[in-house]
Amino acid sequence: MFEAKPTESTSISVTQTWFDRLCFFQRREDPKSHTVWQKYSIVAIITLSAFTAPFASCILFPSFTTLVVDFDTTETKVALTTTVFLLGLAFAPLWWSTLSQEYGRRPVLVFSFLISTVAVIVCAVSNLLPLIIVFRMIEAIGCSSAQSVGAGVISDIFVPTERGSALGWFYLGTLIGPLVAPIIGGAIQIWLGWRANLYFMAIFTFSASMLTLTCLPETLVKSAENQEKIRWYQTIQRDALAPLPKLKFLMVPSIALTIAYVSICFASLYCFNTTLPYAYSAPHYNFSAIEVGLCYLSNCLGYAIGSVVGGKLSDAKLRQYQLTHDGEIHPAERIKTVWYGVGFVPAGLVIYGWLVEKEVFWLAPLVGAFLFGLGLMLVTSTVMPFLVDIKPGVGASVVADLNLVRNILAAIGTVLSPIAADSIGFGWWMTILAIICSLSVGFMVIVTRREAAERKVPASENVV
Repeated sequence: MFEAKPTESTSISVTQTWFDRLCFFQRREDPKSHTVWQKYSIVAIITLSAFTAPFASCILFPSFTTLVVDFDTTETKVALTTTVFLLGLAFAPLWWSTLSQEYGRRPVLVFSFLISTVAVIVCAVSNLLPLIIVFRMIEAIGCSSAQSVGAGVISDIFVPTERGSALGWFYLGTLIGPLVAPIIGGAIQIWLGWRANLYFMAIFTFSASMLTLTCLPETLVKSAENQEKIRWYQTIQRDALAPLPKLKFLMVPSIALTIAYVSICFASLYCFNTTLPYAYSAPHYNFSAIEVGLCYLSNCLGYAIGSVVGGKLSDAKLRQYQLTHDGEIHPAERIKTVWYGVGFVPAGLVIYGWLVEKEVFWLAPLVGAFLFGLGLMLVTSTVMPFLVDIKPGVGASVVADLNLVRNILAAIGTVLSPIAADSIGFGWWMTILAIICSLSVGFMVIVTRREAAERKVPASENVV
């Protein structure tokens, strides 16, 4: 069912357009023929682009208390600057992934990041919080393209048995972004003020756009047989309704249950990120903005280890299956390595929550943060290649569905987390999240059993 599809001998169009000529690297007829260093250069650029959106979503976290004072408003309204950003990240990739299939990866990435650059500049110069909230969503819509298009690029240039490690690095960027951002954001705010964070994001986003323009070759190859000419109004209708077809993947049980589990863990990350500034800036700790930001380094260390180890374990498991099954590739084999990380996620949340609740020495709760980050990345680096490979050729669409679900849950968590932590305390709130994450592991058990059962059906049908 999931065997690698042979390359079809169709007519391939690789005509160099004016846009292709702006890149230093030539577009290839077979993207998988890039050299190893070229492939990992592409992964580095895509990872940087994917890093931009989650980085931007959290760069204002250390400035929340300052924004409350400057705009004479409430913590809940200030949190909306992140909530709407996450909603933009949830919905926009549904369009970007389809547009990248029609117009190419590079044009979508470049122009969407330019849109984001303009939006964040408007935020930086605005004196009205509602206007900032609106343009924060537009900023997110622009820079969210790399979240789904990036997975498509990696799928274009790597064979399945090599994608796990590449996707591990790619998603390390998406997950480290929320943790590095408060560190940099806290430092910039202390030195230059909170608006400087937004100007910094404008420079960063524009630089990512120009790097993509000049150094990222087009990796999409379309069959000439499928390139039909349609009228302009049909093009508009097709692009406007682009998300609807890909939502059907949420009806596939294995995809839906896997997305549900990863999204719950991802939402817990934003619940953690949102509460940490309030926990460490309040008595007994009384940390400054930059000290609060440095606390996120514990998660970063866990992410880095989990990314490298998880991706290699996932690829190794798939290669092992391939060697013992006459070259057959079955993406569900990757899921067998998810169990290395599932226990660290709830354990880390509980340790962090209760130690910070009891005001234990500041370093102790961050041990829990490290374990949570380690577990989350071990899980993610296993699950993401599975989602990309389970439906060959439409990995970007499946990842767009994941972005939709996980960012909606993260947006909800961002709003609820400060309220919950204030009402029941950090310990009980993190315990509740840990229980939810633990129970949702059952989804992965169901997926594993379903995929194993589906593999047995064809074999039994061949028995006379």
